[in-house]
Amino acid sequence: MLKLRPYQEKALEDLYRYWETERGMKPIVVLPTGAGKSLLIAEFCRRVCTENHDVRIMVITHSRELIAQNEAELKSYWPQAVTGIYSAGLNSRDTEAQVLFVGIQSVYNKVFTFPKIDIICCDECHLISPSEATRYGRFFGDMRTANPDVAVVGLTATPFRLDSGLLHEGKGALFDGIAHSTSLTELIEQEYLVPAISKGGRNEIDLKNVHIQAGEYNPSELAMAADDPRLIAGAVDEIVHHGSDRKAWLIYASGVTHALHIAEEVRKHGISCEIVTGDMPSNERDKIIGDLKVGRLRCIVNIMVLTTGVNIPRCDLIALMMATQSTGKYVQIVGRGLRTAPDKNDCLVLDFGGNVMRHGVLDSIDPIKKKNIFCMEPGKPPMKRCPECGFILHAAVMVCPDCEHEFPAAAPHGCEAYDGAMLKSQQKPFVVEVKDFYCARHKKIGSPDSVRMEFVGPLDKVFPQWLCLDHPPGYARDKALAIVKQFGGDAKTVDTALKTWHTWKKPDKISVIPDGKFFKITGIAFKPGHSVQAGLVD
Repeated sequence: MLKLRPYQEKALEDLYRYWETERGMKPIVVLPTGAGKSLLIAEFCRRVCTENHDVRIMVITHSRELIAQNEAELKSYWPQAVTGIYSAGLNSRDTEAQVLFVGIQSVYNKVFTFPKIDIICCDECHLISPSEATRYGRFFGDMRTANPDVAVVGLTATPFRLDSGLLHEGKGALFDGIAHSTSLTELIEQEYLVPAISKGGRNEIDLKNVHIQAGEYNPSELAMAADDPRLIAGAVDEIVHHGSDRKAWLIYASGVTHALHIAEEVRKHGISCEIVTGDMPSNERDKIIGDLKVGRLRCIVNIMVLTTGVNIPRCDLIALMMATQSTGKYVQIVGRGLRTAPDKNDCLVLDFGGNVMRHGVLDSIDPIKKKNIFCMEPGKPPMKRCPECGFILHAAVMVCPDCEHEFPAAAPHGCEAYDGAMLKSQQKPFVVEVKDFYCARHKKIGSPDSVRMEFVGPLDKVFPQWLCLDHPPGYARDKALAIVKQFGGDAKTVDTALKTWHTWKKPDKISVIPDGKFFKITGIAFKPGHSVQAGLVD
C-alpha cells in the first residue's frame, strides 16, 4: 500500500479536526493540481470505512474520466473496498456499494433512489455553482432532506469561481470554510511538483476588440481574434523552436476552427499532433490522450477540455493560445504540466494570451484570498514591455533587468505578451528611479510604533520600508539600525528618526523584487556624491 505524503496526511488531520471542533460540516481541502487528490480520497475512504463498517460514502464529480480514475485509485490502493459507479457515461448504475463514485449529471435528480449517504466528497468542487437552480444545488438540497447530518468535503486546487468568488463565502455558499491548504511553493520546494518556466511569446492575441461577457471573454470574438493565420504561424514557430527538446505538448486553443488550424500548422513541422474536443466520442479521446501519455504522440490541441482530471506526467510544455479572465482556469491549465516524471526537470509555459500578466505568477496567487501581485485598479495596467529585448516588467521599472535598457521618464506602458517569470523565485530585481522620499510614524495596534520610509517612483508608485527602532532587541531592531546607518544617520528611536531623517543621504534609485502583492526592497543607490549601498532587505 502506498504511503501518504506528509502534506496529504496533514490534510486529513486538518479535515477531521474541522469536523471535530464543529467549525462546520462542509469544509474545503485545497491542494495544488498534481498533489494527488485521488490518493487522498482513497485513503480517506479506507480509514472511514474500516473504522465504521456501516458508513456510506459518495464521491461525486463532473466528468466520467474523474469518476473512473477515482474508483480505480481506491481499488488499487485498497483492493478490499466495496465500490460501485453510477454514471450514464460509464454505463453503470450501482446504488448499493459502500463507496459510490457518481457523476452529477446522472444523480442530481435521483438522490432518493440511494440508501442513506453519510459523507459526500466533491472532487474539483470549484466547478460547483452556488445557485440553487444548478444540478449541484438541487443535489445538495435533496441530500440534506434525505439526511440532515450528511457531512460534505470539497477538494480543489482553486476554491473560487469567476462568477461568484470564494466557494465558502456569500449567500448560498455550498461550503462553510477551508479545512486545509497546501501551497504550490511547498510542493515544488519538496520536489513533489516540477517548477514552471517561461520563454515568452512574441506573437500575442490582439484582445482590443474582444468584449467581456459575464466576466469572461466573449467566446466567438476571442476565437476570431486568435484565429489569425499570421499569429498561428508565428506562435507555432515559437512552440516548435522552444519545444524541440520537450516530450509532450498541450496546446490550448480558442475554438474548434482555431484548433484545426493550429494542428495543421504543427503538422507542417513534422510534429505528430491530434485534436481533442468536448463532443468527440469518449473512446477516441481516450486513445489520443493515451498515445500522448506513452509517447506515440507529441502534441494535443484542445479547446478547454484538458483542464481538470487529466493526468499526463510526461507533459512538459503548455502553450496558451487562448485568453481567460478566470484565475482558476489559468491555474488548472498550467497545473497540467507540473506533475513529476522521469527525466523531467520543469514545464515550459508559452503564453500568447496575456494570461500570466493578467493573473500573476503561479505561487503569488493566494488560493484562499484569490489575490495576486498584479492586482490594480481597472484602467491602470501595471506592466510594460522593454523595446530592446521584449522582457515584460513593472511600469515603475526604469532599467530592464534583462538587457539594461534605460526607459525615459514618461515611458508608455501596457499589458502585452508575457515574457517573464512563472514563479516568484524566477523574478529578477528591477531598478526604480526615486522621485521623492520621506518618513512618517506608523502605528499598529498591539505593537510599538515604527518609521514608515516611503520611496516614490514613476507614476507615483510608493515602495515602503519599515524601521522598527522601538521594538525590543532582536532581528527587526538590528535591521532598522543598520538601515539608518546606511543613510548616514545615527537615530536609535522612532522619535529621533522622525526629527532627523531629512538630514540623511538622499536616495537616487532602489532595486526591488515582487513579493506577493507588494515589493521587497533589495538595494539602494544614493544621489551623486554618495556611495552606492546595497542590502535593504525586507
